[in-house]
Amino acid sequence: MFETFAGIISASAMTLLWGLAAFIVSGLPYAKNNRRFKRWKTVLLWISYIALALAALWLFLVLGWYIRKGWLFVEGTMKAVIPLMLIGHLPVVTHTLPKVRSLRESTGERLAAAALVELTHPMTVIPIYAAAVVSGMNAFSHIFAQPVLPTLAELVQRLLLLVVLLLVPSFFAMKTYRKVLRGNFVPSPLWRRLLKFGLAGGLTAVVVIAVIVVNVLAGVSSSKLPEASDMMNHHLMDEGGGAPTLLSGGHAMHRNHSSGGEVAALTGDVSAPADIKFELVAQQKEITLASGATIDAWTYNGQLAPELRVRQGDMVEVKLVNQDIDKGVTIHWHGYNVPNAMDGVPGMTQNVVKPGQSFTYKFRAKQAGTYWFHSHQQAAEQVIKGLFGTLIVDPKNETEVYDEEFTVVTHRWETDRGYKTAFGDQDQAQTKQVAPGRKIRLRIVNTHNLSQKYMLQGVDYRIVSIDGVDIQEPDRLPDSTAFRLASGGRYDIAFTMPDLPVLFKLGEGKHDGKPSLLFDTDTRPQTESPSFEAEFAWFDPSQYGKAVVNGTTSAVKFDREFTMILGNKMGFYNGKFHFLWTINGKVHPNTPTFVVKEGENVKTTFVNRSLTEHPMHLHGHHMTVLKKNGKPVKTPWMTDTLNVLPGETYEVAFIADNPGMWMDHCHNLDHAATGMILHLMYDHVQPSYEVGTRSGNLPE
Repeated sequence: MFETFAGIISASAMTLLWGLAAFIVSGLPYAKNNRRFKRWKTVLLWISYIALALAALWLFLVLGWYIRKGWLFVEGTMKAVIPLMLIGHLPVVTHTLPKVRSLRESTGERLAAAALVELTHPMTVIPIYAAAVVSGMNAFSHIFAQPVLPTLAELVQRLLLLVVLLLVPSFFAMKTYRKVLRGNFVPSPLWRRLLKFGLAGGLTAVVVIAVIVVNVLAGVSSSKLPEASDMMNHHLMDEGGGAPTLLSGGHAMHRNHSSGGEVAALTGDVSAPADIKFELVAQQKEITLASGATIDAWTYNGQLAPELRVRQGDMVEVKLVNQDIDKGVTIHWHGYNVPNAMDGVPGMTQNVVKPGQSFTYKFRAKQAGTYWFHSHQQAAEQVIKGLFGTLIVDPKNETEVYDEEFTVVTHRWETDRGYKTAFGDQDQAQTKQVAPGRKIRLRIVNTHNLSQKYMLQGVDYRIVSIDGVDIQEPDRLPDSTAFRLASGGRYDIAFTMPDLPVLFKLGEGKHDGKPSLLFDTDTRPQTESPSFEAEFAWFDPSQYGKAVVNGTTSAVKFDREFTMILGNKMGFYNGKFHFLWTINGKVHPNTPTFVVKEGENVKTTFVNRSLTEHPMHLHGHHMTVLKKNGKPVKTPWMTDTLNVLPGETYEVAFIADNPGMWMDHCHNLDHAATGMILHLMYDHVQPSYEVGTRSGNLPE
């Protein structure tokens, strides 16, 4: 993050300094006397030296990124930005500044004719303008359009843009130079020079506006999502450098459905009768929080975060009924590796359930742990409004028994009193009476779009599970340990109740005004007033417990290796202007589709070059985290939602053991809503549904 902001500041400062230098170099021929010429020449040189020093600092930062982060972190900058920076700055160093330094004042009032010719020569003036333009393009790239894996066409487009932006200043520079050569150059008064400079700036602005208009029109048109797609169209098939798949060479498989099975048939073995049945009715309902604030919620069964509880090994049947959600609903079992046809993604694994319709999900509960479910139809809106709940799967054979369990779901609600963060419907402090010595398990689920920070104070504790997967030999953590939970992620923590209060709170500071959970006893003397303010350290799962034994390890030979560079840019999505969050420089449906074969070992590298965190969520599989920032982690762990902070890189791996078509996306659902999505596809699987406005299937 530091490098990113340092790059923005240095590039912006360079732009301002070179712009000022361009103004001064254009005005030097009009100096009234030698004294003013010498003064402004000195100012020009110092401004140029400072700007060049900033350029060197920027290059040093890029080199630092490369050394610390690796090639993937700087590849776009190396290919798209540095060549233009060199084009803009080398002529200044090799020609313009030496020429300006060599100019001497004349013995008369005005510059000598020879000096005037050198000063107004386009090769003296235009390089400074070019340095200003490329610095501005650099600053724009840092803030609005990070170059990621640029194509040859994109590189040529940047070069052409530089040429176009230099046309107007080049025209005025050539006009002045010709006057000097003809001997009819007459210094004009300041107001005329300012007017001339303003005219040049105005014409340049017209050129810039024209370029913007062309790009806007092209962006609006090209970004519109297709009315209908089978999720295979408009994609780049990325086979991860592995052996050819059935999809190699194009969409031959798509044209011959007899070569593979369809998504709709990937239900798993559901012939056994259900051991437990649920019905979830999607309906609108006004909900009142503990503070009295009200929500116009969209709910399952009229509840906030209803809990489905089953036992490992159960055949589970859930009937979803849509009562009155006009845009339709589904249920995605977040982190639960159900068969593909039960995954609940409209247009990919099923059709959306419209008002008056129903859909039945059926799957074997093979995984124990803490999970949750939510609608995947326009999820950025539907999850925020309340279409989610928890899925708790008790292990078939209990290895540790707890006296009490609490499930804490963190969500940010839009209420009649503004936005409120709550534990379920509790947006205020709450107290639970617990006797000393009782063993407590807290199941924490974060359904908020952003990661959340938590602390448990007053007792040492253990983190016993991450994303439903038990931690092997979890160490005891002091109560000064805070932990961050990704959007969509889950932690289970365990502790034994002491004879003093224990506070579970949101955030690391004071908990006033934030939801919290105080565990208290009846045995504490009423005179005690415990304080929970303390220094804290962050929990690091890569340094905790014992490495997982059922995940892919770094020692295996990977059949396929994929890269996901997470970036940002300004642009259009479905015809509207957005701040876009990109994968490999693109947004869906122009992101690649990762193609695998069943049984393969697959590695994915996440590189976050953007300005914010991205909780990356792969459907249908758990990922084993192998490396962080290029270094092997001490204790690899399994996750289905990995939060990648700005400037971080991760290498994760999984076994392709769940055939289908799966979403792989950022679980900040606002990011997914504008295209931060790609798909993982098994090569022998065929689509059964279509996505788009025609079908009403609108997954996010």
